[in-house]
Amino acid sequence: MAKVLGPALSISASKSLKKTVTFQRRPSGHAIYPHTKPGDREPFTPSTKQNNQRQIIGNLVEQWKILSQNQKDAWDREASQIGYIGTGYHYFIHTKGAHSIIYEWSDSKITWSDPNVSWSGY
Repeated sequence: MAKVLGPALSISASKSLKKTVTFQRRPSGHAIYPHTKPGDREPFTPSTKQNNQRQIIGNLVEQWKILSQNQKDAWDREASQIGYIGTGYHYFIHTKGAHSIIYEWSDSKITWSDPNVSWSGY
Protein backbone atom coordinates (compact mmCIF):
# COMPACT_ATOMS: atom_id res chain seq x y z
CA MET A 1 0.00 0.00 0.00
CA ALA A 2 1.32 3.44 -0.94
CA LYS A 3 1.89 6.00 1.77
CA VAL A 4 0.16 9.36 1.15
CA LEU A 5 2.07 12.36 2.46
CA GLY A 6 -0.35 15.17 1.54
CA PRO A 7 -3.79 16.26 2.73
CA ALA A 8 -6.95 14.78 1.20
CA LEU A 9 -5.00 12.11 -0.66
CA SER A 10 -3.13 14.75 -2.65
CA ILE A 11 0.02 16.75 -2.09
CA SER A 12 -1.44 19.73 -3.97
CA ALA A 13 -4.77 19.99 -2.13
CA SER A 14 -5.88 23.53 -1.33
CA LYS A 15 -9.10 25.51 -0.72
CA SER A 16 -12.16 24.34 1.22
CA LEU A 17 -14.03 21.06 1.10
CA LYS A 18 -17.81 21.59 1.38
CA LYS A 19 -17.25 24.43 3.83
CA THR A 20 -16.17 22.00 6.55
CA VAL A 21 -12.36 21.91 6.33
CA THR A 22 -9.82 24.06 4.53
CA PHE A 23 -6.58 22.77 3.04
CA GLN A 24 -3.72 25.19 2.69
CA ARG A 25 -0.15 24.97 1.44
CA ARG A 26 2.22 26.98 3.59
CA PRO A 27 5.98 27.45 3.48
CA SER A 28 6.27 25.23 6.55
CA GLY A 29 4.14 22.50 4.95
CA HIS A 30 0.52 21.57 4.43
CA ALA A 31 -2.16 22.57 6.92
CA ILE A 32 -5.76 21.48 7.49
CA TYR A 33 -8.08 23.51 9.67
CA PRO A 34 -11.84 23.97 10.16
CA HIS A 35 -13.47 26.18 7.54
CA THR A 36 -14.31 29.66 8.84
CA LYS A 37 -15.52 32.80 7.20
CA PRO A 38 -14.59 36.34 8.27
CA GLY A 39 -16.59 37.46 11.26
CA ASP A 40 -17.37 33.99 12.62
CA ARG A 41 -15.11 34.18 15.65
CA GLU A 42 -15.14 37.93 16.11
CA PRO A 43 -18.25 39.55 14.63
CA PHE A 44 -17.31 42.58 12.57
CA THR A 45 -18.96 45.93 13.21
CA PRO A 46 -18.07 48.56 10.61
CA SER A 47 -16.90 51.90 11.93
CA THR A 48 -18.60 55.21 11.13
CA LYS A 49 -15.85 56.02 8.63
CA GLN A 50 -16.34 52.68 6.89
CA ASN A 51 -20.10 53.18 6.70
CA ASN A 52 -19.59 56.69 5.29
CA GLN A 53 -17.15 55.40 2.67
CA ARG A 54 -19.55 52.63 1.67
CA GLN A 55 -22.32 55.21 1.28
CA ILE A 56 -20.08 57.41 -0.92
CA ILE A 57 -19.13 54.49 -3.17
CA GLY A 58 -22.77 53.37 -3.35
CA ASN A 59 -23.83 56.86 -4.45
CA LEU A 60 -21.08 56.97 -7.08
CA VAL A 61 -22.15 53.59 -8.46
CA GLU A 62 -25.72 54.85 -8.75
CA GLN A 63 -24.48 57.99 -10.55
CA TRP A 64 -22.49 55.82 -12.97
CA LYS A 65 -25.56 53.73 -13.75
CA ILE A 66 -27.50 56.88 -14.67
CA LEU A 67 -24.87 58.09 -17.18
CA SER A 68 -25.58 57.62 -20.88
CA GLN A 69 -23.38 55.38 -23.00
CA ASN A 70 -21.78 58.45 -24.61
CA GLN A 71 -20.81 59.80 -21.20
CA LYS A 72 -19.40 56.43 -20.15
CA ASP A 73 -17.40 56.26 -23.38
CA ALA A 74 -16.03 59.76 -22.66
CA TRP A 75 -14.85 58.57 -19.24
CA ASP A 76 -13.20 55.55 -20.89
CA ARG A 77 -11.41 57.81 -23.39
CA GLU A 78 -10.21 60.18 -20.70
CA ALA A 79 -8.94 57.32 -18.53
CA SER A 80 -6.94 55.92 -21.43
CA GLN A 81 -5.65 59.37 -22.48
CA ILE A 82 -4.15 60.11 -19.09
CA GLY A 83 -2.80 56.56 -18.74
CA TYR A 84 -5.04 55.58 -15.85
CA ILE A 85 -4.77 51.89 -15.04
CA GLY A 86 -8.38 50.78 -15.23
CA THR A 87 -11.55 51.60 -17.10
CA GLY A 88 -13.60 54.78 -17.21
CA TYR A 89 -15.76 53.33 -14.44
CA HIS A 90 -12.74 52.96 -12.15
CA TYR A 91 -11.55 56.46 -13.05
CA PHE A 92 -15.05 57.83 -12.34
CA ILE A 93 -15.09 56.22 -8.88
CA HIS A 94 -11.48 57.29 -8.22
CA THR A 95 -12.20 60.95 -9.00
CA LYS A 96 -15.61 60.81 -7.31
CA GLY A 97 -17.24 61.66 -10.63
CA ALA A 98 -16.01 65.24 -10.59
CA HIS A 99 -12.81 65.26 -12.64
CA SER A 100 -14.08 64.85 -16.16
CA ILE A 101 -16.27 67.55 -17.69
CA ILE A 102 -18.74 65.96 -20.06
CA TYR A 103 -21.39 67.83 -22.01
CA GLU A 104 -24.34 66.55 -23.94
CA TRP A 105 -26.57 68.97 -25.73
CA SER A 106 -29.66 67.80 -27.53
CA ASP A 107 -30.53 71.10 -29.26
CA SER A 108 -28.39 71.55 -32.37
CA LYS A 109 -29.47 75.22 -32.70
CA ILE A 110 -27.57 76.22 -29.55
CA THR A 111 -23.79 76.37 -29.46
CA TRP A 112 -21.25 77.80 -27.03
CA SER A 113 -19.26 80.76 -28.28
CA ASP A 114 -16.78 80.81 -25.40
CA PRO A 115 -14.88 77.54 -24.79
CA ASN A 116 -13.91 78.72 -21.28
CA VAL A 117 -17.52 79.09 -20.18
CA SER A 118 -19.77 76.08 -19.98
CA TRP A 119 -22.89 74.72 -18.41
CA SER A 120 -22.83 71.56 -16.32
CA GLY A 121 -26.50 70.74 -16.79
CA TYR A 122 -27.40 70.98 -13.11
